[in-house]
Amino acid sequence: MDRYLVLPFWLAGQHLAVALDTVVRVLPALICTPLPGAPNTVLGLVNVHGRLLPVVNLAQRFAWPAAPSTLWQPFLWLKTQRRELLIPVESVETVQSCAAQDFAPAPHPQVPSSFLKGVMRTAEGLLLIQDVEQVLSDADEEHLAAALAAHGSAHEPG
Repeated sequence: MDRYLVLPFWLAGQHLAVALDTVVRVLPALICTPLPGAPNTVLGLVNVHGRLLPVVNLAQRFAWPAAPSTLWQPFLWLKTQRRELLIPVESVETVQSCAAQDFAPAPHPQVPSSFLKGVMRTAEGLLLIQDVEQVLSDADEEHLAAALAAHGSAHEPG
């Protein structure tokens, strides 16, 4: 692939992005229902057109301070190999494209993070590309699946 398409966003004052092919859509702020027994990175569940989706606090996953929820806070609806989920963010920008030479994939000595898919150089600086498969740890995935099963919400239409 000679170009990468990403959806940039801001979270905890940091400029991040996700690969565009992992984005289902961007939604307006939603109210989630707490899910007892869920991992602490999961804020709860929301019902979007009959789909129960977990809301994940990505800032907490990174151990960053989370901004308070706002009425106009966007949520990224993302798809991973295991599930679809929502991530509240501060703001979302327009899709960006970058040439392969401007993308440094992880793992790479210059990008030593298991949370990132890579780093993209832009005219404004660096853009951290989040690996959506790492939004929830394996332990959090298991913990969430158990909490969903315990509350009869294990089935996700797909």
